[in-house]
Amino acid sequence: MAGRKVAIYNCARALDDNDIYILQMFDTSPSGLLVKAYRQTESVEYFMPITESELDNAALSRSQQALSKLAESLSLVELSGKLVLMSSITGIIKPKVLPSGDGVRQFIGRTKAGRDTLSDFLSEALSELCKEKPVGLDAVRWLGQWILKNNPNQPTVEEPTDMNATLQT
Repeated sequence: MAGRKVAIYNCARALDDNDIYILQMFDTSPSGLLVKAYRQTESVEYFMPITESELDNAALSRSQQALSKLAESLSLVELSGKLVLMSSITGIIKPKVLPSGDGVRQFIGRTKAGRDTLSDFLSEALSELCKEKPVGLDAVRWLGQWILKNNPNQPTVEEPTDMNATLQT
């Protein structure tokens, strides 16, 4: 197939569940590497993107020796109820699981925005957007500016009213 990437590194090894995985690494220059772990018995794939800056921070190149070291550092870890591929090499960022489905609803419902929840804040923002009725990308721009301007979690600095009184105490 045209445009299909060929792995620059392949190996097979057991991961944390003691099942054998086919590990493949794909060069996605200029963005970095894509690591794929395939478990044939269950026909399951796990992916881990690694950016160029992570490769630099980890002092890894695209040499066979460096890619072998990367393959040996891989493990499957459970995060938020999902198995994810992770490297133990310093400099490679640990994965973050993004919520989806009900996880998003729960995250928005429990996240605070001032005294209210993020859900309440976003509802107010969308109500204000409907009142203004901007069109197209202007709507996105307007909403972003409104959210920045009205963010109840913005840090505030309280300055003393009388600097001399503060210094004397």
